[in-house]
Amino acid sequence: MAAITLTSVSRVVADATLLDDVSLHVAQGELVVLVGPSGAGKTSLIRAVAGLDKLDSGAVFFDEEDVTEVEVAKRDVGIVFQTNTLFPRHNVRRNISFPLKIRSMRRDLIDTRVTAEARSLGIEEVLERWPSELSAGHAQLAQIARAMVRVPRVLLLDEPMAHLDAPNRVRLRRELRELQRGYGVTTIYATNDPAEAVFMADRMVALEKGSIQQIGEPGELYAAPANVHIAWLTGPVSFLDASVEPAGQGFWLVGDGFRIRAWPPKLAQYINERVRVGIRPESLRLLPDSRLRATVDSTSFETGTPVTRARLGDGLVAMKLLDLPKGTEFGVAVDRCLVFEAGGPLISVVG
Repeated sequence: MAAITLTSVSRVVADATLLDDVSLHVAQGELVVLVGPSGAGKTSLIRAVAGLDKLDSGAVFFDEEDVTEVEVAKRDVGIVFQTNTLFPRHNVRRNISFPLKIRSMRRDLIDTRVTAEARSLGIEEVLERWPSELSAGHAQLAQIARAMVRVPRVLLLDEPMAHLDAPNRVRLRRELRELQRGYGVTTIYATNDPAEAVFMADRMVALEKGSIQQIGEPGELYAAPANVHIAWLTGPVSFLDASVEPAGQGFWLVGDGFRIRAWPPKLAQYINERVRVGIRPESLRLLPDSRLRATVDSTSFETGTPVTRARLGDGLVAMKLLDLPKGTEFGVAVDRCLVFEAGGPLISVVG
């Protein structure tokens, strides 16, 4: 296994900056998750580590070895992309066994490894099928098995669960995490699913327009995202516009129809300025005698979780399920919120 280090990596194609001076260190055995929307640079970063694209500047190291100019085949990297890359003229068993055969492993050992990997991923029953006979989910699982079977020096996964249904995604997250920990293989994993990122990651890397915005453990990014963009990436959040007003030793965050008490000294710089208040669903609770009033707007299920949307002033906020009919007014307390500059950077955490 190898640590991965990128130093000032940049890549530009047709005047579009895919990677912009990216530096990142992934420790040996660590699983780092890249999060960001389409075009953020997740796939470009994975391709840079794999050696699939030529860099305009910067370098890639595996441990102390500079692999920037080393061809893909000699980097000992396992790669899984969203698209189906199985060999169409080989059945699943032969596809999975291919990395072991080119290393001249004994046939009995190959059969043992392939069967064990297929069993761990729940695809043992499709080993004799052809790629054209597989569902999208089974095809993706076969690609993961092929990447993992030889226990590569580095494992790169670019949204590997994109084609799986929800139950299989949940199951595979757990099994893939256990496999990665068991083998101790250094892994970079890309996703745009916050729940997946939080579950899988030792550390998360938030990307936007080819540059790194923030790096940290999942809890750190969720609790104190560096900007509005990262708040969206790391989980459900509602935003309200407000202004900062002085209130004795503290402040009020005042919007249309709401006032939230705040104390952080940093807010003194923003008195009479507009800010954005970010509220996570778990930070709101029912408080019948509160002066802060909200009204139930709708209730829905999102990824299996019940969510109530309530109108607070001129905005909507998401809360944990309330057993109240639409239109009901109730008192609410804000236990914690995030305060951002209007342009996006985090000012302070309140509560």
